[in-house]
Formats: sequence, structure tokens, C-alpha cells
Amino acid sequence: MPRAKAFDPDIVLDRAIELFWRRGYEGASMAKLLECMGISRQSLYDTFGDKHRLFLAAIDRYCINLRSEFERIVSTQASGTAGIRAGFDWVRSEVVEHPEHRSCLMANSALELGQRDPELRARVAEHLLEIEEVFFTALERDNVTGEINGKRDNRALARFLTNSMHGLGVLSRGGASQLAVRDTIETTLSVLTV
Repeated sequence: MPRAKAFDPDIVLDRAIELFWRRGYEGASMAKLLECMGISRQSLYDTFGDKHRLFLAAIDRYCINLRSEFERIVSTQASGTAGIRAGFDWVRSEVVEHPEHRSCLMANSALELGQRDPELRARVAEHLLEIEEVFFTALERDNVTGEINGKRDNRALARFLTNSMHGLGVLSRGGASQLAVRDTIETTLSVLTV
């Protein structure tokens, strides 16, 4: 009979997410991961496989949690447009302004490994499509209520919003001021009122 784990895999995975987010894949050494997660090397291998498998598990958990929270924020507002604004405000306050992260883990990972890691690239592409779908649903909701111009290409607009949202992290990591980030958000959202 297999022994029960002496740790909660979700808790240690959340710790790994935090380290990967702050240091990146290359910057998160095995020694740092083991220390941060509070488990032995053997436990890491038995539970997650190697460092790359751990990283992909961390990415998957991060995406599930982020998508769930982002979708909740956007879908529970009075209108799709209000939801989109609330989503951008959440990204600004929770991700862009966070001093250790300054960006989305997915954007960080895509920039670090996207060109050489096809498994990560596939996950990033799926994540972007999921965020696009949240925006698209919000835009379609406003089409029904007449809040926005029903002649727009909501799919293209959802893609633009997805790109803009992820670009905020790049701005922030590049040292842009919070004023510049806020101005960028306001300019981005101005397309919703045209």
C-alpha cells in the first residue's frame, strides 16, 4: 500500500508558482525550489516528475486559478464593458503593481521560454484564447443590450484587448511608471466607446 504524502501537493505547487513567477524558469534552481516548496528531491520527483514537469503543472494551476478569477470579475459586472474595465483594473492592481511579479506568469514564461519550449507555447496559446473568449463574451453581452456598436468585429476587438492586457506586464517589467500604465489602460478602453 502506497504511503500517504506528508504534504499537500496543491500547497507546494502554489509555492513553486510563486518562485517561478518571481525568478523565472531558469532562475528557479532545484535547490531553491526544494527550499521554497519544503519537500525533498525525491518527493518532488515522485509527485511532479522533473523540474520541467513541475513547471508545466505550475503553469496549468496558475492558468486555472487566473482564468477563474478573471472570468468571475468580468462576468459579474452590470455590463460587459464594465466587466472589461474591472478586468483591466484587477490586472493593474493584482499583477502589474505587484513588486515581485510586475507581470503575468504566462507573459513572463512566454518571453523566457516560448520560442524553445513547445509544451509551454501550447499552454500560452490556450491561455490567450481563453482570455480572448472572456472578452468576446463580455462584448457580445453588450451587443445584446445595445451598449456597444453591434457592427464591430467583437472577435478582433477581443483579440486586441487580450494583447493589450498582456502588454501591460511588459510595460511594467520594462520600468514604465504607474501613470503610463494607467494611461495605456484608459487609451485601450477608449475603443469601447467609439
